[in-house]
Amino acid sequence: MSPGSGSKESPAPGPSEGLPPYLARHVDFGFDDDDVLALLFSIDASENGEAPPSLPQLPAEILFRIVEYVPIDHVLRWRLVCRGFRDYIGGPVMYSYLMRTEIIGYLGLQKTFEWAGLDQEAHEALYLMRCQFDRLENPTNAANATKKSAKWEGKRAVFRIDDAWYEKLTLVESMLDNLGELSKWRTIRQKLQPQRGAESYGKQRWFMRLDNAVLDLEMPMDALQDNLVVDLPSQKVSVEWRNLMFHFLKTETQLRVLMEQKRESIFRYHNEEDCLRAVRRQRLRSTLNPEDASGRLNRWGISMLPPLFSKREYDNPAEEFGQWGFTEHLAIGILMPLRREVAMAGQVADRLRQLAKDRNDMLSDLQHAENTHTEWMKSLGVTDFPLRKISIPKVPANPFAWTDEVRQREEERVRKWKAQRNNLQQVALLTQASMEAVSIPEDAFDDCGSDI
Repeated sequence: MSPGSGSKESPAPGPSEGLPPYLARHVDFGFDDDDVLALLFSIDASENGEAPPSLPQLPAEILFRIVEYVPIDHVLRWRLVCRGFRDYIGGPVMYSYLMRTEIIGYLGLQKTFEWAGLDQEAHEALYLMRCQFDRLENPTNAANATKKSAKWEGKRAVFRIDDAWYEKLTLVESMLDNLGELSKWRTIRQKLQPQRGAESYGKQRWFMRLDNAVLDLEMPMDALQDNLVVDLPSQKVSVEWRNLMFHFLKTETQLRVLMEQKRESIFRYHNEEDCLRAVRRQRLRSTLNPEDASGRLNRWGISMLPPLFSKREYDNPAEEFGQWGFTEHLAIGILMPLRREVAMAGQVADRLRQLAKDRNDMLSDLQHAENTHTEWMKSLGVTDFPLRKISIPKVPANPFAWTDEVRQREEERVRKWKAQRNNLQQVALLTQASMEAVSIPEDAFDDCGSDI
């Protein structure tokens, strides 16, 4: 331990004096001074084997277990406590995070799938390619073939593509091959490979989820050009993981700090969304070279994005900079629903998914009732009978993209539909029976015996 952190010869400052300056500037533990000082005293006592402890000691193993439960948006600052914490966080803790990590590939909007001849159902099943952590691997050579190392020292992380997603992909590609449209789909699929160039700057195809956080896998995307490898036939995606994990934790920490600072602000969108946009813009700007012409142009494009935190917008960007707004809006449109999904408790998320399913069933029932009524009117020879249709506004297919207002409105709509569902079914059966009766020929009963 550093002398400034407290020892028997040089006690740490008391609670009224606060933390030492070198810790106070950089560390926000989320506890009060008594908690922090108790932890520091315990660490120092466990490292001082000569003098009898003045306080109860916690073994290093217990302290390390405590570190494992630190939230991911606080853990990086805990590395400043001591070298033991730094090494443990950089090894076993990072590896435990990696085992819980999911990377997500994005294939495009629904209109892109429609261009390839696929419907909304195929888009919902395929537009997000989820990959779960499988293993770590190191490049093998004669020098390190016999060398033993810790399991978290592997350089590349291998993720396995979800089996259900891959089965759906195989089915869709087989169908498109029979229709002669496979080339268009391959063009869409190829976008999963990281692209390099000014036209791809700021665009995102890959995202990373860890616990209750979802962020871009890397920014800008072309930084993955020599890092990420997609092998669809083998259902594998591999990536050099350590720097990506560090950037992820750093960005999530920046987002948390900014949200705390802006808690009382007025937002253009929402607290989390405004702060997420601000952090992403900052990361993008930090990767640009102001000495390069394209770098200066991109920095100007970022500065032309709509201002956040209700700041006044003075200028309208030129048409060539409009793509920046669309690119950011698209990325946020993916990130925010994913963040809401992982932030929800399991039961709440299941209820929201069930609400979306009930809404789809409601739309199917109403469409069936409308079609049945139209056929019934035609069977009566009426073609111009006005029918008042129920206007139901469209909502995003992903229920986690719904706002609170949309969710409440759809809950009320589904509730009314469930209350009237039996009546609708009875009307549909009556209409169907009426059509069957009308469709019977006039001489259908001529051959039947009769007493009249």
